[in-house]
Amino acid sequence: MIGITILLLAVTVLAYALNWVYNRTKYWERKGIKCLPALPFIGNSLPMILSRRNYGELLEDIYNAFPDEPVVGYHEFLTPRLIIRDNDLVQKVLIKDFGHFVDHGYEIDEKKNPLDNQLFMMTGNTWRAFRSKMAPLFTSGKLKTMYDVMTEVGDNLLEYLDKNKTNDIDLREAMGLFSMDIIGSAAFGINPGVLKNPESEFRAMGNRINDPGFKNLMRILFFFTFSKISKKIGFSIIPRSVTNYFCGIIKNAIDYRKKESIQRNDFIQMMMQLKEKGHIELKTLDSSDDYLKNELNDTSNEVFEITDDVLMAQAQSFLIAGFEATALLLTYAMLEISQKPEIEDALRKEVMEQVKLTAGLTYEAVRNMKYLEQTVKETQRFYPLTPFLARVCTKPYTLPNGFTIEKGEYIGIPVAAIHKDPNYFPDPNSFKPERFAEQPKPGTFLPFGEGPRMCIAMRYAMLVVKYGLALFLLNYRVKISPLSKPPYKLLNRAFGLVPGEKILFNIEKINEQ
Repeated sequence: MIGITILLLAVTVLAYALNWVYNRTKYWERKGIKCLPALPFIGNSLPMILSRRNYGELLEDIYNAFPDEPVVGYHEFLTPRLIIRDNDLVQKVLIKDFGHFVDHGYEIDEKKNPLDNQLFMMTGNTWRAFRSKMAPLFTSGKLKTMYDVMTEVGDNLLEYLDKNKTNDIDLREAMGLFSMDIIGSAAFGINPGVLKNPESEFRAMGNRINDPGFKNLMRILFFFTFSKISKKIGFSIIPRSVTNYFCGIIKNAIDYRKKESIQRNDFIQMMMQLKEKGHIELKTLDSSDDYLKNELNDTSNEVFEITDDVLMAQAQSFLIAGFEATALLLTYAMLEISQKPEIEDALRKEVMEQVKLTAGLTYEAVRNMKYLEQTVKETQRFYPLTPFLARVCTKPYTLPNGFTIEKGEYIGIPVAAIHKDPNYFPDPNSFKPERFAEQPKPGTFLPFGEGPRMCIAMRYAMLVVKYGLALFLLNYRVKISPLSKPPYKLLNRAFGLVPGEKILFNIEKINEQ
């Protein structure tokens, strides 16, 4: 009798669970929102699981399936998410009505994983208070001092390229080493030396963060899709061994500076200043700092304790965010330039003119390279490394069509799809830097997001990429290798656009022609 009772109970629970899952797949249908059919448990994620589409392409398919809808529903496994398609709504979510969509919607346990407490993960008033404290770090004056640090790595990049220029070279590898050395120098005041020693432990640990393998993909998917569960079980997006390694380096750098009374114009020094004084000293501002004006003028009274863990979390995020993104952006820019000699020639002419005007590859020279900046922006449009901006509704929000997004529901901006929308960018599959001679329509160019949650390190990232390209163009010509032929395969397991195979280049030193 007991056995039958248990069996009936199990069947009842199973039936209830299956019914709940089935009803979950009909979530948007019941709400009257258009969506593609969703599978139980998997939702609309099957093409990505089967490596047929990467995350950006998956969302682009959903975006294009309903061209006349302002919003479209989809299911990321069991989680219903709402895609915002309408440009006016995009601007409202990111800027005008930002107060309803303050948070990214990812939850962490600061006690179990204190080093996950990065600015990107912070929420509400805590995020706002700490961002205002971080803002002075990325003003023009601070960027100029950090530029002087990053140029120390330039000679090592040229030395590396000189050694490999006679062969078909993987520029993604070269630029990956370059970005690690630059960020290591700018963040920690050390030169990790990976350009000289590509097999170093620093390089190996950095690669583990961005490993596109199936195991790492599942780790990222679990963290972002089941954020609440991750928080409860203390699951971190970054493997513990990697966190321990980089935090050890950060701690050693801080301890050494304190012991030897060393001062250096880099990220770590300014973060130490933030902890000691409660703020980062701010001397001068110029018009290019306007995007930080809200943070720099913040008068909130929110109290936020600057602990060692908070400092290390920010330093680690600064390091990790720059490893792969910078290298990929440089690689994709090279890919386009190598196939379009007219763009390469125009860029080199501008670089040489600015170098002559400022007597070197100075901060001012790089800053004044307008066509180079247009080329970087077109690369970001063409190869969006962040295909999706996530937000969670923090207080109910009613759309113009009468539909109300409830508190706790997820919405997203499909960056990759918007960047390829011909309504915003005519002939979107052609690479045309000149399209950025003028500012694009607000809400249509989103490589760093937009509004209060825009990436605070945006201009630092642009500076690194512009410097890397300018340095290369000043010394080399580049062509795609005959061994690499289009179409260039992308790794469909990845969330962004990651090459699925090596793309090889032939480079030639200019002064040897």
